[in-house]
Amino acid sequence: AMYNYGARKFVLTGVGRIGCSPNALSKSADGRTCVRINSANQLFNRLKSLVDDLNRNQLDSKFIYINTYGIFQDLVTSPSNF
Repeated sequence: AMYNYGARKFVLTGVGRIGCSPNALSKSADGRTCVRINSANQLFNRLKSLVDDLNRNQLDSKFIYINTYGIFQDLVTSPSNF
């Protein structure tokens, strides 16, 4: 629908580490281990291949994928870098 209204630039974001949010961590046994929901997030984050297909097939448009899962993975595994 957005394309039909003239939109030609799109940004799609993946899902971050919901299982590592402060709320989710507070529910884990030790308060520090991410809960299992992150594996479900990774399935959703296969959006990258869809974005690649759209860029190949919609030559008059630009689609950008932002890997928020990867961004948050870096924050969780190497917090001192940030």
